[in-house]
Amino acid sequence: MQNRKLDQDRNLILWNNKYYVVNDFTYNLIEMFDNKFSIKEIKENTKLHKFKIKKLYKDIEKQMFSKDYYEDNLTLATPIRVQWKITNKCNLKCKHCYLGELDNKEMPYKQVTLIVDKIIASNVMEVTISGGECLIYENIEEVVLRLLANNINVYMFTNGLLLKKFIEKIDSKVKNKKALLFYVSVDGLKESHEKIRGKNTFTKAINNIKLVVDKGYTVITNTVINSINYDDIIDMIVLLKNQGVKDIQLSNLIIQGSASENLKISLKQQMALKEKLIKLYNKCPEYGLIYYSEVPDEDNLRKVYAISKDKDEYIGNDNWQCTAGVARATVDVDGKVYCCPFMKDSLIGDLTLEKLQKIWDNKERYQFLEKISKENVNGVCLAVKQDNKGVFKND
Repeated sequence: MQNRKLDQDRNLILWNNKYYVVNDFTYNLIEMFDNKFSIKEIKENTKLHKFKIKKLYKDIEKQMFSKDYYEDNLTLATPIRVQWKITNKCNLKCKHCYLGELDNKEMPYKQVTLIVDKIIASNVMEVTISGGECLIYENIEEVVLRLLANNINVYMFTNGLLLKKFIEKIDSKVKNKKALLFYVSVDGLKESHEKIRGKNTFTKAINNIKLVVDKGYTVITNTVINSINYDDIIDMIVLLKNQGVKDIQLSNLIIQGSASENLKISLKQQMALKEKLIKLYNKCPEYGLIYYSEVPDEDNLRKVYAISKDKDEYIGNDNWQCTAGVARATVDVDGKVYCCPFMKDSLIGDLTLEKLQKIWDNKERYQFLEKISKENVNGVCLAVKQDNKGVFKND
C-alpha cells in the first residue's frame, strides 16, 4: 500500500489498485489489516474492544466501496497521476496512429531532469511515460530509476521493440518490480501486426514481452481493433496469454492523424467479435476478465461489456468518471501541462517555468472542471464530442 501525507490527519493511499483519502487512524487500521495483524494485536495497538474493531473494518469497507466515495473525498492539492509525453520521436510509422506525422521534438536531458524533480516534489504517485516511442529517449532509464527511487509507480507505453535493451540496463537496479508496468502495443498476429507497424516488428515485440514477464514485470497489451487485424483478435489473445500477459485491452480506432476511414470495422463485426470473446472466456476462464468497448455509434455512445466465464454483463454506456483535471494531468513534450491530452483548450501551465502545485491551483483548471461538469453529460468523453478544433495537436 502506497501512502502520501496530504496534510494533518489526511493521507492519500493506493489500496487494492484504487486511491482513497483517509485519516491517520483509518490508515493505521488498513496497514495492520494488510500486514495480517490478528484481532488481538490490533486490540493491543488501538486499545479498542474487538467488537468495535470489527465494526470499524465493516464501516471502512462500506465507505470505500461506495460509488460516491471518490467524488466526495478526493480533493487534491496536486494530481495523483501524471501522463508525460517525453518525446515526439518514434521508430515506427503505424497506419492507425492518431498522432499522425511527428515532429521529432524532445527536451534535452538537463531540462527533463528539472521536470522529474518537480514531479517528485509534487507528491505524485503515478507517472505514465509515453511518446512517440518513450524508449527512444536517450536517458530514459535514468528518468525511470529516479521516479522509482522516490516511491512513484511508473507505467510505460511502448511498441516493445527496445524493451530488451532497456530492461538489461535497469533490471539489477529496480528494487520493486511491481512498481514498473509496461503497456505494449500488439496489433494482431504477425502478418496483420506488420502490415500496420512495419516489417520485422512482431517477433521482436513478442519475444521482448516474454523476456520482461520472465524477469518478473507486469505487461498489459493494447490492441487497436481495425479492419486489418479484426480476424486475428481471438488467436492473438490466446498467444498473448500464453506469453504471460496480465491483461489485454481492446481499444477503439480514432479517426485522426494517420488513421483512415477504411480501417473502421462495421457494427455487425463489433457484435460478432463480442460473441467470439464470450465463447473464448467461457472456454478459458483462467484468462480472467476482459472489458470490451464497442466503437462509438452515431451518437458518440459506446456499449461496454465485462466478459468472463458464464458472464456477459452489459455495464451500460461508457460512463466512467474522467479524472482529467481532478486527479490527473498531462505533460506534453515541451513541458506544457494540460488537464486532458486530447483537448487543446485544457492548457493550465508550463512545467518548465512553474511548480506543478502552482499550475494545479489556478483558475484555468477550475474553469476546465466547470466546463466538464456542464458539458460532459451522459458520461461521454468531451474530447470525443469535440470537433477537430478541440482536439489536442502538436504545435
